[in-house]
Amino acid sequence: MRFEARGLHSGYGSVPVLHGVSFCVSDGEIVALVGRNGAGKTTLVRTVVGLLRATDGQLRLDGADITRMPPSRRVRAGLRAAFQERSLFSQLSVGDNLRLSGHPVAEHGRVLAMFGESLAGREAQRAGTLSGGEQKMLAAASALASTASILLMDEPTEGLQPSNVELLGDALAAARQEGRGVLLVEQHLALALRLADRFIVLEKGEIVDAGDAGETGLADRLSGRLAL
Repeated sequence: MRFEARGLHSGYGSVPVLHGVSFCVSDGEIVALVGRNGAGKTTLVRTVVGLLRATDGQLRLDGADITRMPPSRRVRAGLRAAFQERSLFSQLSVGDNLRLSGHPVAEHGRVLAMFGESLAGREAQRAGTLSGGEQKMLAAASALASTASILLMDEPTEGLQPSNVELLGDALAAARQEGRGVLLVEQHLALALRLADRFIVLEKGEIVDAGDAGETGLADRLSGRLAL
């Protein structure tokens, strides 16, 4: 499956944030979207999944125009996101959150084991009592364990200890091996450099640089962009 954004514009009310963003994510590849805070990365993810309306441009999934599809239909079509902000039902249990995300009870152990012992056996715990990092892990594990063909991971390492960042990286690499496409929105440049096949740099709502992972000098270029 291939996801494409073509000349995408979006924002909040009368305030534009994205200015003609175009990129694609194909089967079996990880595309890292990097940029400083305020560059428009989360706005891009929210627009792709339909939580924000695109004011211009087009979103296509396997050739079909999904620009005006509601979020629920985009999920059914094969898109799934884990957001930077906590997006769980805090008053419900971990298990209830997984069920609402489409994971049957028989799968809960497998989903929660993605991060070793951090979440294992905690189905009955109220999701809002998990630490911030644990909530991020639960959201990431739920997305990665889904059947979605295209995954959008918005700052998934934020608040995670190094050992869990490694486990997340392993899970993302496994998703690519399964033939899924991943848009990895990430400021953890070391993880992005370890995983990504291609890079996109977003600045003030525009793509200002892009390159393949093996491109000479790319790491220095990315570091320079992020340090500005």
